[in-house]
Amino acid sequence: MVKAILGLLIMLLASFPAAAQMSSGYVYAFGGPVVVPKSAFTRWNGNFVHAGGGGEGRLTDRFALGGEIGVLKPVTNQYAITIGLASVTPAFHFISRDSKRKFDPFVDGGFSLLAGNGGAVAIHYGGGMNYWVRRRFGLRFEFRHHIFSPETGEAVHLVGFRVGIVFGTG
Repeated sequence: MVKAILGLLIMLLASFPAAAQMSSGYVYAFGGPVVVPKSAFTRWNGNFVHAGGGGEGRLTDRFALGGEIGVLKPVTNQYAITIGLASVTPAFHFISRDSKRKFDPFVDGGFSLLAGNGGAVAIHYGGGMNYWVRRRFGLRFEFRHHIFSPETGEAVHLVGFRVGIVFGTG
C-alpha cells in the first residue's frame, strides 16, 4: 500500500511540470457538488463539495496526462470529515490540439489518493468539455466518478459534477 501511495504521488508531481512545459498544456481550478449514494459506511453518506486545481499537458495529438489536488468537504453529514484528494489522470481529447474549435470534449480516468480518515486509493473516470472563450482562457465542465473501498470493504462511490476555469499555457 505504501509503495502504491508513493508511486501515485510521484506521478502526480511529475504531471504538473509536464503540463507547464507542453505547448498545448493548461492549468485549471474547479468546484462542484459530489453526491455519495447511501451505503453501509455511514460516515460517507451525504453530499460534499469538491474544490481544487490541476494541470494537463498533451503527450500526443489527442492523448494527455494530468494531475490535480483538491479537497472534499462534507455539507450534509455531520459525521463525515474533510479529506484531501490527489489524482493522476490520463485523458483522451476528441479534438486535435491544433484545432481552432472552441469546444474541446474529453474523457479521462486514472487513480486518486484520498488523504484523511486513514486514506485510500481510488480509481476514477469521467469526461467533460473545455470551452475556450479566448485563446488562453476557458471554462471547464466535467463529470467525475471516484470509486474506492475503505476499511469496511464496501465500495464507496463519489459522483460529482465540476465547473471551473482553464488557463492555457501555450
